[in-house]
Amino acid sequence: MHYLASAGDVASALADSLLRMPDPVLERNLIGMGKWLRDAPRKSTWRGKVLTSLAKLLQDDTQPLGLRGQIIAALARSGDPSVTALFRQLLQSESVYVVQLAALGSGLMRDKKAVQPLEETFHRIQNTYTISAVALALAAIGTDAALNALATALMQGEENLRRAAAEAFANHPAEGWATLKEALEIDDILVRRSAIYGLARVNESWAKDLLALVQVEDSEWAVRDVAASILEKAQNKTLRTPHKLPPPSESPWLIAFAGKQGMGIPAGSPATDILLLALKSEDADEQLSALAYLRRTPSEGVINALYHVMYGSSIKLREAVFLALVEIAASGVILPEPQSYGLA
Repeated sequence: MHYLASAGDVASALADSLLRMPDPVLERNLIGMGKWLRDAPRKSTWRGKVLTSLAKLLQDDTQPLGLRGQIIAALARSGDPSVTALFRQLLQSESVYVVQLAALGSGLMRDKKAVQPLEETFHRIQNTYTISAVALALAAIGTDAALNALATALMQGEENLRRAAAEAFANHPAEGWATLKEALEIDDILVRRSAIYGLARVNESWAKDLLALVQVEDSEWAVRDVAASILEKAQNKTLRTPHKLPPPSESPWLIAFAGKQGMGIPAGSPATDILLLALKSEDADEQLSALAYLRRTPSEGVINALYHVMYGSSIKLREAVFLALVEIAASGVILPEPQSYGLA
């Protein structure tokens, strides 16, 4: 396919056909064509159609961020000169999610012209994840102006902005690490506390030694407490180790949930009915726990339920269901169109 794409308009008929072929959940055809862009001649007639379709889907907040993140990667690798301008334009969006994605794209492309609009987002957006994306983008761009914007955020920003700036400095060994060390000496509890979070992302022995020193010697308990908590988590490897799911009949949370419903779980049963009830729970933890089991049994009823959750109002669940559907599709299951369930 990449060879055909590099041949120019030879791929036009194929591109038109794929654009008309529905894959509304995972958009694999569109994402695949996005990967061809870097090989396609600039004057290919199909190139503009694909870029337009990608840009449109990127701005659709009903779509999972996991899907739109793939679009950002495809656009950034395309080599098209219009992409940096598109990302800068999207930094002005009213959607915090679009700004978040555009910031990551600008950072990925090391767009120096994006530094000012990125810095300006610090003054108008409070969403934690978006602020973190903007800070990471500035660190990736890495110019003096970008690093100065991060330094200002660390010294003068709101608490969540200071933390985002410090964590972003961890991605810039040349100057960011020195900045974090210096921040520990500043007579401002918020600066020192934020620097701790930044150093926690530096996987170097000297960083751990600094955290251990702060845990004992800093004058403020709020700073010492954060350092101690981070060191404790670093030592507890079980927090990051994947665990095999027990059978439904041996799962403590599911047994408790079933008990509340006046139901039991026979040994060896997939407990699909109970898990579907848990997926509709008002408790997000129960919903996510149910999803871990349901993705193993992708019957029509299960996929129907997953679609309704993905097109619901919870962003967190939408992302989790999207990843589950990616896994289900990778196993060979053909995903039906959402329209067949009265959605989208």
